Amino acid sequence: MTMFKLFQILLLIDGVFMWTLIGQGVLGLLVGAKREANFIYRFMSLITQPVWKLTRLITPKFVGDAYIGLVAIFLLLAIRLVLYMVFSYYGWIPSMAPTK
Repeated sequence: MTMFKLFQILLLIDGVFMWTLIGQGVLGLLVGAKREANFIYRFMSLITQPVWKLTRLITPKFVGDAYIGLVAIFLLLAIRLVLYMVFSYYGWIPSMAPTK
């Protein structure tokens, strides 16, 4: 497996978690207080549970549970940025510049 394929797989996993968190937040706003009874919301909650728990573990206790989703999204964006920087630094991402 090439390093670029590994990069794409890692970005895909990161993207699934990130967009599921965003979708869960939007659906929670639309459904309101009945969100725990919604099947789609519970399914998204099941997918994002590892990220939620990890974020709760590494954030200070004074950060409220209402903000953990937002912090998790920022952490996933930071992971995406770090992945790009590392893979780009080592030249594992093919250049899009035209060759002569």
